[in-house]
Amino acid sequence: MPLKPLSAMGALLPVVLVVSACQGPATPLAGNADATTPVDIDSYYDQEISWGECDAEWLIEPDVAASGFVDADVTCATVAVPAVYEDVSEAVPDFEIAMMRREATERSMGAIFINPGGPGVSGVGQVQFSDFPEDLTDNFDIIGFDPRGVQYSGFADGTDIRCSDVTDFITYFEEGSPANEEELDAVVEVLDVHYETCQEDNPYWWTLSTNNVVADLDIMREVVTPGEPLNFIGSSYGTTIAGRYVSTFPDHVGKIVFDSPTTVDTDRIASRLEKLAADEEKLAGLVQGYADNQEISFDEAWDTVLELRQLADDDQLYGFAGIEPAGEFEDTQISSESLFTRGIAALNYLPEEDAQAYFNQAIFDAVQYRWNGTFEWFAFWLDGYEPDSLYGESLEEKEIARSNEFEIRVIVNTMDFSQPPLGEDEQREFSRKAEEVAPMLTALYSDASGYEYFGPPKGLSWYQLAIDNPEIPDPPTEPFVPSNPSGEDLLIIGSLYESVTPFSFAEDTAETLGATLISVESEIHAPAGNYTNDCVNRILVDYFLDRGEMAPVTCPGQS
Repeated sequence: MPLKPLSAMGALLPVVLVVSACQGPATPLAGNADATTPVDIDSYYDQEISWGECDAEWLIEPDVAASGFVDADVTCATVAVPAVYEDVSEAVPDFEIAMMRREATERSMGAIFINPGGPGVSGVGQVQFSDFPEDLTDNFDIIGFDPRGVQYSGFADGTDIRCSDVTDFITYFEEGSPANEEELDAVVEVLDVHYETCQEDNPYWWTLSTNNVVADLDIMREVVTPGEPLNFIGSSYGTTIAGRYVSTFPDHVGKIVFDSPTTVDTDRIASRLEKLAADEEKLAGLVQGYADNQEISFDEAWDTVLELRQLADDDQLYGFAGIEPAGEFEDTQISSESLFTRGIAALNYLPEEDAQAYFNQAIFDAVQYRWNGTFEWFAFWLDGYEPDSLYGESLEEKEIARSNEFEIRVIVNTMDFSQPPLGEDEQREFSRKAEEVAPMLTALYSDASGYEYFGPPKGLSWYQLAIDNPEIPDPPTEPFVPSNPSGEDLLIIGSLYESVTPFSFAEDTAETLGATLISVESEIHAPAGNYTNDCVNRILVDYFLDRGEMAPVTCPGQS
């Protein structure tokens, strides 16, 4: 998933929307080499777990669950994993990994573990809201898990990793595109308070990385299915987990599905530009759809979008979630430019028809009533907030409810791979290329003044906090590229027309891993993990039930 624009002020470009595609190699763990204690990994592999009734808190609302799903269908358990996998100089609490199991209804051919992506999205939730193919649920246990730090997988001492709801929330209402360095510094000051508070509240934040998640997953595999290889369906970021698992534990590889893979390109600048181009095409399609709906020209529609962006920048769009009353409108608050642009970006995760309908409605409401509520809703939804909890005329009156999805996403991406800051000339060159491949997005995220900051990164970030602290491992500065030493036939699935992880990422992954590539004539992100496409479902069933060799196929769009 993408990052909200305010999370990377050093860039001030929509390039921040592709961070979730970053990966990185194994990292050294914190610790004083002169006084370390070895981690007894064998004891974690030897533990016994007990499946039982699920905690009521883990169960989602019936109207969100898959059709026909009932609580009695699932059981739950936790697995203990070490916070770090190498020698440590201090006692760091274990993580307790939450798992939910939907047992096979006829015969057990093993288990299929699933991860819906993020980083930061709950696999426990996915077990409940996914309408899995019947042939899979007849024959396999489906195991959803929350990776370390996510949702119900916290430290064994009862704590979890999350930042202040309040300091996170107020960042959405800071200047989204500063008009000068003074405005930029004001935003950085607010963000620094957020990072400082979050670091103080979460001293072991740096233990969140895909390397550690993959090691956790192998413990789960052995504890849940002793001696059996891993069967796994990973969507979006879940393919990052899959790639590292296949590379790290080749002797334990079973059936592995990469659904809408993240990038495996070592040139992450090129990947960012590729994603920008895909997002540009999506945005152009939304604008054209609005133009058709209103019976106006494309240029008129685009001018309208930019005019609304400027109104938002000038605090003249309103919504339900703000922290400052609009004054002239009762129960209405001033919205923000960041929520306007973030809401548009969130639509990339919806089916095209739904995205267009919401876009048309949101732009119409903003034109007629200066109302930004629809884009606000999607912006907060994308980052793990419950939008309905944000009503209230002031910050004190709101009962903010959100997952820790956003901080998990940023921390994991940071600890997986952090490209060293570009020099000023490199920044200018990237900006030029970004505007070349995505002129509309560049305009959408740019201030009317034309101001753009080039220079050393300003303010704190998880990357900066890591490299400034000798007790925390430095994030890798080279991207990890997976391999397939197992020789097993892996399955890659990608939508031809999506922009979250462009189809070229799937092509590159299939070539890199020597895997079978399934293309889907769709704009849907994660077409396999949605379990709504009959053709893709048939392929998944054939793959897991060993019904012949896999061959490249193009499936029609969502059925």
